[in-house]
Amino acid sequence: MTHRARDSSAAALNAQHASATHATSFGWSLAKLRLAALILASLLVPTTVGFSLSGPMGKWFFLTGLLGVAALMHGLARRCDPATVVLSIDHAGILDRRLMSRRIAWQEIAWVCRVDVRRSQVVDLVLCRPDVTLRGAPWQVRIGGPCQSGFGVPAVTISMLLLDGSAGDVLHAIERHRPDLLHQTNRGSLPSTTFDQQYRPSRAQHRNT
Repeated sequence: MTHRARDSSAAALNAQHASATHATSFGWSLAKLRLAALILASLLVPTTVGFSLSGPMGKWFFLTGLLGVAALMHGLARRCDPATVVLSIDHAGILDRRLMSRRIAWQEIAWVCRVDVRRSQVVDLVLCRPDVTLRGAPWQVRIGGPCQSGFGVPAVTISMLLLDGSAGDVLHAIERHRPDLLHQTNRGSLPSTTFDQQYRPSRAQHRNT
């Protein structure tokens, strides 16, 4: 993949200084968590029926499924506090506490991959030196380094699937600080079509618009 021409470093620095005091934060979305819980709950009945009707080997299979659903439900329950800041974007970089405890500085990011803001729930980051940036992160995150170096797959993926916001909101926040990192088709006015707004039209407009 050939990276597009970057804007001047002076313009990037000006964007950083202009937005130095502005930070955008995203927490867990209760609406999305409820929907995920309903989907998981819908799996309990067929799994339970399968467990009761299956033979000895089949029971182990369905028991594993039940334990998996229970673990996922427990994980959702731990995320029920919407006041928890999960993802933060400011003049210093991007902090996603699900991935690592430290912030990914802007200078560590080579570019942000193109995003279809109307369909995608993730934002992919290509790092300048993924092995260095991801050092000390959990192994599930560190594996992104070899994937980028060996296969050209972006090293970091920021998911908005369960957060109170959208991929477009993340791009909008990035644009406030480093618009030069965005694909040209993602620059400019970006929609803020959050999950809660789509299903609750009467709700107040998202904080980033």
